[in-house]
Amino acid sequence: MELDRALELAVVSSWGNLVRPGDTCSVHVKYKNISGIGLRLLEVWTIRNRGYGTLVCRYSAAPTNSKARSIENPKICFANSYYSETLLDQLNFILRNQDRFIRPSDRSIHGLVQIDCPSETDRSDARDWSQTVLAEFSETVWN
Repeated sequence: MELDRALELAVVSSWGNLVRPGDTCSVHVKYKNISGIGLRLLEVWTIRNRGYGTLVCRYSAAPTNSKARSIENPKICFANSYYSETLLDQLNFILRNQDRFIRPSDRSIHGLVQIDCPSETDRSDARDWSQTVLAEFSETVWN
């Protein structure tokens, strides 16, 4: 699975915590896409009318060459009254298992995933993926 698709599914899984019913906005996930280097910083933003953005959260992990294990020291900071346990768990899974996700080398260094209001099919796909992630996450990290 591509990294961008995993990030999209993570956002759709937590859509209800990020966007109020009836709001027209999109959610953007921004990251640096440097080939051969794991993601260490990722930001999630809600984008409303005319491009006005509000930070949802900033996720940072220890560099892979650091003595601190990123599993023990992930840092996610929610902002502007946002919080989602689902998004937290799924970003933890994605960033701790980056080697499982494909990052095409022909993409820009500025990774950007734009998610508009999800359809029922999108929500169903995200629910299925979320259940799989949570099961794998609890097996690989906590055991």
